[in-house]
Amino acid sequence: MMIVNPQFFNYRLIIGTLVIAFVVLGSYSFSSYNTLKDHEVFLEQERRFVQKELSEMIALYDKVTVKNEMLSEELQQSKSKIQAVLDSLIAAKTSVPLISKISRKLSTLKQENALLLSKIQEANHQNKVLSDQVLAVSEKLALQQAYISSLESKNEKLSKTLLEAQNLAVLQIQAKALHTVSSKSVSETEKANKADHIEVCFTLLKNNLTPQGGKDIYIQIIDPNNNVVANRGVVNFGEKSLIYTGKTEINYTNTDLETCTKMNVVIDNNLIKGNYLVNVFHDQNKLGSTKIALN
Repeated sequence: MMIVNPQFFNYRLIIGTLVIAFVVLGSYSFSSYNTLKDHEVFLEQERRFVQKELSEMIALYDKVTVKNEMLSEELQQSKSKIQAVLDSLIAAKTSVPLISKISRKLSTLKQENALLLSKIQEANHQNKVLSDQVLAVSEKLALQQAYISSLESKNEKLSKTLLEAQNLAVLQIQAKALHTVSSKSVSETEKANKADHIEVCFTLLKNNLTPQGGKDIYIQIIDPNNNVVANRGVVNFGEKSLIYTGKTEINYTNTDLETCTKMNVVIDNNLIKGNYLVNVFHDQNKLGSTKIALN
């Protein structure tokens, strides 16, 4: 017959219970630790994912070109908001509330981002359309300007040609030196010391393009020293000027017209020996010339 000590039996029961409790508690602690580690890894992954998305949104904004001032300001404000969320994510400790809060903000920012980029894309498209229209108009204006310049050049040439065609023309310019003996006696001479007048004769030719009416004809005589003989003044034609020896006015009627004019050439000094050049002008246009030799 075996005798069991009740007190000893109770000790064994308590120890066994404690061992089982310890094992169960250890198993639970190990399991909780693993679960906690997995949770921390998940939160870190979520943190990195959100951070990556925010950084990509900022990088995308940096590449966007906006010419609209209002949209540009709106873009900068949105970028600042994203940067502030990113900074708070980097600075704060990772936690479920933080990730949840940032994720909600990220969702809102994505919606704002999509709307803003859509507006920018539309604005850029409109700018492109307007730029193309401006370019087309500019090219058209350039072509029109080139055409107008071409017409102006042609008109200028035609006007110049017409003016040249309207110019008077002379034929058979003749000049002779005269010696005045008395008011009724005048003879031709080749002696420089006797010559006191020079007579110039020429024929104005018919030109239907030349307007009829009074025409001023200027005679310029240049001596052997290249000085104008008997300088009677200067007449200006725009930027040009003419020193003349004599002037005569004729009535031109679009027919051949023989004209002679006699000029006193010893107003200042007697003539000298040598060759004299006689030029005939209508206004500023030189019609022709001839020479006379005095000895």
